[in-house]
Amino acid sequence: MWESPLYKLSTPSGRKVVIDVTSSASAGLDPNSIITDVMIPYFKGRGVRTILDFGAGALRHTLPLLKAGFEVCAVEFESGFERDVAAEARRTAEGDPRFTSLIWPHDYLVSGRRFDAALLCYVIQTMPIPQERVLVLKSLAKKLKRDSYVLYMSRYNQGAASISKKQRVSDGFFMWPKRDHHSFYREFNTPDTHEMFSQRGFRYLRNLSQRGTDQVFLYAKGSGSWV
Repeated sequence: MWESPLYKLSTPSGRKVVIDVTSSASAGLDPNSIITDVMIPYFKGRGVRTILDFGAGALRHTLPLLKAGFEVCAVEFESGFERDVAAEARRTAEGDPRFTSLIWPHDYLVSGRRFDAALLCYVIQTMPIPQERVLVLKSLAKKLKRDSYVLYMSRYNQGAASISKKQRVSDGFFMWPKRDHHSFYREFNTPDTHEMFSQRGFRYLRNLSQRGTDQVFLYAKGSGSWV
C-alpha cells in the first residue's frame, strides 16, 4: 500500500488503467481565497502555529501560510515534489526556516511530530483505494494535537454523472482517457463527508463553500469552535 503513486486498476469491462495520483495536482494555480482571506486570520485568532499541508502538490497553500508566519510541513509523494512547478515551489519554500517537508508515506508515517491544524485540499477524492482514504484520516487524527483543526476541500456534482461508463474504475472514475496515466476522482456528498470525518473523531464546525460545486468544510478535533 502506497509504495508508489501509480495504481494499476481495471474497469468493469476489463480495460487496464494506470492511475497516477500525483497528476491530480493542478500546478500553477493561485491559492484558494478561503486560505488567504478566511483561514489565515482564523488560525491566527486560535493560536495555531504549526500546519500540516497533506497532499501539498505544488505548495499553492503552503507558500501563503509561510508568508503569514506559520510553520508549515508539506507532505507529498517524492515524485510529486519532483514535478517542475512543485520543485520550483519547494526550492522557494526551503528558503524559509519555518518550512519542512515529509515524503509520503514512510517519512510521514514514522514521524512523531504533532500539529495544530491540517489542510486536506482535493486529496481524499483523488485516492482510488477506499481503505487508504480511511487510513489517511486515521493518521491525521494521530498527527494532530488534542485541540486542532482540519480544513477539507473538494467538489461535488461537477459532471460526474456525464462521465462515460467506460471510465468507471474502483468506486469512482478516471480522467483523461487518452493519456497513458490518468487521474482519479470519487465524489462524496456532504452527509457522507461529514460521516467519514466523524468516524475518525473530527467534529464538523462550518461550511465555508463559496459556490455550488464547492465543498469546503472545517472540522475540529477536541474543543475547537468557530466563534
